[in-house]
Amino acid sequence: MKYGAVIFDLDDTLYSEATFVESGFLEVSKFLASVSDLAVGVDEIYGKMLDSLRLHGRGKVFNDVLEWLQLNVQEYLHTLIYIYRNHSPRNISLDSEMKELLIDLKNHQLRIGIVTDGTYVTQRNKTDILFHDLILDCIIHTDSLGEHHWKPSTEPFKVASKLLGVNPNQAVYIGDNPVKDFKGPRCIGMHAVWWNPYHKSFNFSDELSKPDFIVSNIQMLRKHLIGSQDDQ
Repeated sequence: MKYGAVIFDLDDTLYSEATFVESGFLEVSKFLASVSDLAVGVDEIYGKMLDSLRLHGRGKVFNDVLEWLQLNVQEYLHTLIYIYRNHSPRNISLDSEMKELLIDLKNHQLRIGIVTDGTYVTQRNKTDILFHDLILDCIIHTDSLGEHHWKPSTEPFKVASKLLGVNPNQAVYIGDNPVKDFKGPRCIGMHAVWWNPYHKSFNFSDELSKPDFIVSNIQMLRKHLIGSQDDQ
């Protein structure tokens, strides 16, 4: 398959989202240490947040830490959410092998795009840092189109195709989340690849939600995107 453009998901595809979560928790911990009446330091608060994440998942972390610090949840919760979503994550970076692949794709004259879900300011802060030294051809933050155009909407993929100057059937989308990543691109004729390094299984609800290919390492992905072109 010869592609004209390659479009990537962001979180847990090009970098580990856990590093962003940890960065956000640290910023929240600094704030909480400054307002709590308890003699608790930043590191202890941060550790408590990580413990809550492991036990309960991301949804209850802020509630848990506020209750532990004896701070009013109603009064502080939205402040913590604001800090988390708006902070500039200095400790995140592209996976080194993925970065090398992006450079290889550019060297092979492929156009490169990003389509990523999430609150706009949060995702924009990520992409500003992750791609400060790489020039991509387009970055679509789906939230800028409206929350109703988050994946699996087809609209961000239509926009990406227009900006990249290719027909959808000349492009491929690479993502890690089978729940939402593939239906949108495949509905408009775009190809889809599941980045699945942990060999997860998934029961797809319909044919359009299925990826065309599944890859579990950079070598497989590079061969799929570039190898066939090298052979021509």
